Amino acid sequence: MLLHSFTIFILIFYSCIGFSFGFIHIVPGIASYIYEGLKCSFQICCNENEIPAKFDVLETSLKNNIYGQPLVQDTLSKALKSHWKKDFKPSKALTISFHGGPGVGKNYVSKFIQEALFKDGMKSPHVHNFIARLDFPEASQVDVYKKNLANWIKGNVTRCPKQLFIFDEVNNMPSGVLDVLKPFMDYVDYINGISYKEVIFLLLSNTGYHIINEYTYELWKQGIKREELKLSHFEKIVAKGAFNEKGGFLMADIIKRNLVDHYIPFLPLMEEHLVLCVRKEFEIRGILNPSLEDIRKVLEFIDWGPEPNKIFSKTGCKRISQKVGLLSI
Repeated sequence: MLLHSFTIFILIFYSCIGFSFGFIHIVPGIASYIYEGLKCSFQICCNENEIPAKFDVLETSLKNNIYGQPLVQDTLSKALKSHWKKDFKPSKALTISFHGGPGVGKNYVSKFIQEALFKDGMKSPHVHNFIARLDFPEASQVDVYKKNLANWIKGNVTRCPKQLFIFDEVNNMPSGVLDVLKPFMDYVDYINGISYKEVIFLLLSNTGYHIINEYTYELWKQGIKREELKLSHFEKIVAKGAFNEKGGFLMADIIKRNLVDHYIPFLPLMEEHLVLCVRKEFEIRGILNPSLEDIRKVLEFIDWGPEPNKIFSKTGCKRISQKVGLLSI
């Protein structure tokens, strides 16, 4: 109340100054500017400065840092851009689910989304990261988690409709927790006077990665290049696998009710992709042209599969940074 009264006082003060100097026509604009600035100083702000949604930045980040994931490149930016497109009213919240093994780029891409959509990236008050093993560790507390999560979502969306809720390690989440998200993801205009249609839910998990890897391997044996793969090749098998696999997606209402808009598979990485990861790590350390010998030394630490071809890295690009560190001192 005190801050509100102070804001009104400042507006009246500047308005009086404006009128006294004959600036009648521009005072409304000045007053609005001052009010917005003061409001953002005292509470969480919700405007284009805080939520710039720079999709061109996201596309550049994906192009320069994510390797061997054509379905991510083709789908993600379009899905986000269409949801937050100006003069477009979405019919529901956007729900995207990332599936893939370790080290294939899921968290990396999540980071780029946060940095592109919000001015303060991961530190933005409109970004909410949940990690299953930290935030939902006990299966016996599912009802408590659901209640707290529902209240958290309601409170934040009330303050600003454009929110990003990220759930990592869904495969380690007790089954049932995600069911509380159904009303917020559904085709509902308002819940207690609040619209959740501009919200983005991002789910990350290893769920279904065995299916993704096996299917990618079969397509490889048929001579189909990964650049020729389509999202439709994977969505049904990934959704079915997730629904029946132990973890947060097990028998989940959000899958049963078809509320996940996009299941995006992260494909297993091949040697050519790991070479790019190695080069990027050397570049981060200021070494722009690492020798082929040093690249090969890093790749010696990688386990490959499946038998007999051994074409996919079992750990993606994980641990590469640490191994590059041994050679760049």
